[in-house]
Amino acid sequence: MGLSITADKGRRRVAWLVPIAVAGLVVAGAAVESSGASAAPRLTPRTTAQLLSAVATTSTEALSGKITESAALGLPDLPGEAQSASLSWQSFLTGTHSVRVWADGPAKQRLAVIGELSEADIVHNGRDLWTYTSDMNTASHTVLPARSRRHDVSGQRVPVLTPAAATARILKQVSPSTSVTLGPNVTVADESAYTLVIAPRDARSTIRRITIAIDSVHFVPLQVAVFGAAAAPAIKVGFSDISFDRPPASTFDFHIPSGATVTKHPFAGGVAEVHGPIPPRGIAQRPIAARPRVIGSGWTSVLELHNADAIGPAGGLFRQLTVPVGSSGMRLLHTALINAVVTGDGRAFIGLVRPAALEHIASTTTG
Repeated sequence: MGLSITADKGRRRVAWLVPIAVAGLVVAGAAVESSGASAAPRLTPRTTAQLLSAVATTSTEALSGKITESAALGLPDLPGEAQSASLSWQSFLTGTHSVRVWADGPAKQRLAVIGELSEADIVHNGRDLWTYTSDMNTASHTVLPARSRRHDVSGQRVPVLTPAAATARILKQVSPSTSVTLGPNVTVADESAYTLVIAPRDARSTIRRITIAIDSVHFVPLQVAVFGAAAAPAIKVGFSDISFDRPPASTFDFHIPSGATVTKHPFAGGVAEVHGPIPPRGIAQRPIAARPRVIGSGWTSVLELHNADAIGPAGGLFRQLTVPVGSSGMRLLHTALINAVVTGDGRAFIGLVRPAALEHIASTTTG
């Protein structure tokens, strides 16, 4: 059956739970597991429509806690990824990461990505947005527009790190092409929760199902899981502890650490990473690549990028991890969820789509 959320503003109320600079990988999630509970909690019965509506209209405005994110996509671990905390989306493609989060309404959020030897922070307070990485002792600052899009900073989307961020995106996919059912009640971070199970009906998608644990009192998503063909989740994000008390106002104050280098462009490099670095004057410049575009819609939408080798660190992944596709001249990067095809002319097609379907799109799309 098809379900819908009737008011876009309801979705936006969910979005405030996502710290302004939190949010990107493709879809994020976490295994809905019972955190050691031996029996499912007894809760007032609710329908899928009631749960979706409750999540979209939750009045909860404050929380804090610890979130764990892990990815099992089949990619090799990045060197030093456990020791060094990073705000780049590439860092969240492998291994397990811990994030502390504090939120107080749409104007105040803070995240701390915790590594073994370093920490990276995002602090949003009113129109001020700060980032900081301790291993490089560098900070960035920008003054946000008066009416900014809370999920988009300087045109660059950053990793989805919270269950609420993942859920906000997943809810946009709820349509006749999606199956929505109830799963067993669970306990997450010592909180009783309902479970929604969402699955695309399109067999071309690599996603088999997504499970969302929803707090039974505050209707805040506590855990989200994205499953591919394997029994274990390919990506998971969820609270290991959570408090719904309002954090102290001082939590959202940012003080520049001694000796830190400060820039004015948080998450800078979005355009440079897509089109490649700008060479110095006097050196011949390559033609500017065409802008990325999305082909298709919904669960099987595909992102087309030009000049794949110039896409920052991701270009290195394409070169190192792709394998030839027959005699077509194309190369394939295959993971548990995300697949990418790189064509002979340097274009990359990336999506949550099975390899055969992705190869067909790549071979029939003109540059």
